[in-house]
Formats: sequence, C-alpha cells, structure tokens
Amino acid sequence: MDAIDINQPSRNKTLIQAGRKRLIVKGLLLSLLLAPPILSAKLYKWVDENGEVHYSDKVPSQYQKGAHSELDKRGIQRKQVDAAKTKEEIAKEQELERLRTEQQRLIEEQRKEDQVLLRTFRSEDDILMTRNGSITAVDVTIQVTRSNIRRMKFKLAEMQQRAAQIERQGRAVSQKQLQSIESTRRQLKESYTAIIRQEQKKEVIRTKAASDLDRFRKLKKLNEENKSPVEELKPFSLLDTVVVCENDAQCDSAWKKAEKYVRKHASTRLQILSGSIIMTAAPVSDKEISLTVSRIIEKDQPGAKLFLDLQCRATKEGKALCATPEMEEIRMGFRTFLSEG
Repeated sequence: MDAIDINQPSRNKTLIQAGRKRLIVKGLLLSLLLAPPILSAKLYKWVDENGEVHYSDKVPSQYQKGAHSELDKRGIQRKQVDAAKTKEEIAKEQELERLRTEQQRLIEEQRKEDQVLLRTFRSEDDILMTRNGSITAVDVTIQVTRSNIRRMKFKLAEMQQRAAQIERQGRAVSQKQLQSIESTRRQLKESYTAIIRQEQKKEVIRTKAASDLDRFRKLKKLNEENKSPVEELKPFSLLDTVVVCENDAQCDSAWKKAEKYVRKHASTRLQILSGSIIMTAAPVSDKEISLTVSRIIEKDQPGAKLFLDLQCRATKEGKALCATPEMEEIRMGFRTFLSEG
C-alpha cells in the first residue's frame, strides 16, 4: 500500500479509498473461490407422460418411479435410474429365469447322458449287439411262457375230458376238479398277459436303441452314408395283433368278431369260450394251428386289449409252418377283421 502523507489530506483520502476497494475486491474473489459453483448442484433429466423432456434439480414425486437421469455440471449423464418394474414385468422375468434354469439343467443332464453313451459304446455295432442281446433274453422268457401255455392246454383238455366222462356216468364233478379247471384257465389268461408285457418290453428296448444310435451318430458326426449295414428292418411283433377297444360295448362287439375269426382260421377244436378267453386246443400234428384270443383289462384304464396268439406244434416242421406267409396273414388280418363294419 502507498505511504500516507499527513501534509496532503485530499491525496491521503483518495489512497485510503483505493485501498478499501482493493480489499473488497479481494474478499469477493476469495468468497467466489470458496463458494461452491452453481452448476455443481445435482441436475436431473426426466420425461413426463406427454414425452416432453425436463431438466430440474429435483424429480417430481409423480415421476420418481419412472426412468430419469442424473447429470454432472457439464450436462453429461453420470447415473441412469430405470423405471420401476410392474408386477407383470417382474413375473415375466421370474418365469424367464425359471425357464433358463430348467434349460441349463436339461443341458447338463444331456451332457451327462452323452458321456455315458460314449463310454458305454465304441461303435454303432456295439449298440445293435446290445439291443439284440436284450431282445433275445426277452424272447427266451416268452418261449418259456409259451411252452407253459402249451402244457397247460394239454392239462386243461385232460381235465375237461375226465369231467365229461364223470358227467356221462351220471356222477357230479367234484368241487376240487372244477377249481382245478378254473385255476388252469386263469393261469392261461395270466400267461398271455405276461407275453404282452414282454413284447412291450421289447418295443421299449428297440426304441431306446434307436434313440441311442441316432444320438451316437450325431456325437460322432457320422455321415448318412456311413451308417452301419447291420441295421435291419423292424421285425414282426406280437403287439401287431393287439386290438384296443375303448369301452364295454365296443369290446363286446369286437369279442363276437374275434370268436368268428378263431372258428374260421384255427385247425383245432374250440376248447374255451368265455367272456375273457377264446382258445382252441393245442396242435397235435405239424399241420395244425391253435388260436387264442384273450380279453385283457388293464387297471385304471377303460375298455380292454384283445390279443391274438397263433401257435404251431413245437417241432421243426411246426415252427416252419408258423413262419410261412399264410400264418403271417392270419396274424395281421386279425386287426382288419375286427375293424370291418
């Protein structure tokens, strides 16, 4: 600051005033430097229901749940607040997350199955050999069951003949004999039911093998022309002779036709005729065939399954007869005959 001369009052007054002004300016500058800038306050950008954009230091309460942005002093967005989700949007997101979780579970499950498949089988032939072995094991069980059926047919014929002789002699057939006859009939019906179940088991084996084979090829990236030549056409199944009826009236009508069919094609005499089984006697020569139709009722299912079984004599010639096209035509014609009319 300039020195004050006591001999010059006017000049001194001017100097004092100038000094005060400088002090005031410095104070103002200092206060401006220390005070926060106006633009440092928060600034929000939001949109109203008409789509108009607004800028303010506060988002109105009615728009706080909507989407809005927080800007810095240069007007650059530094924070984005999304609109609050509705209940429907939250529910959709939860469902999407559930589906994604389930999808991932299925992917992991398929990956594990693929690993087991590749560790179990080295080639397509391995799959087919395993399938054929499993089917052969089931066929053995069916053959045993059919042998038991043949034996029970002869047993039933003998019991019926003895009962007829007793009645011709004027005597009454004992309760024990009647129970034996009924028991044998029941065993026959159960045996045919068992055959159907075994045939169904073979179908499951074939379906599973076909699925494994298709998946194996995809995993190995085999071309269509590289498919194994040992794959054969689907063989005949006893299930091809099964006719399904949906209610009692339909089953009763089909049952009458089944009796006509048996009488027309069987070469042995009718041995059993009831509401659940129609059976002719076992063949005693290589040229005879026996037909049996069983009415199988499944638990908790309406209607029934009508199953036709054709049997030849258990000899080389008898087996050859069962393999002829004529016998195949009788088996396959059963469904057509019952569906006519």
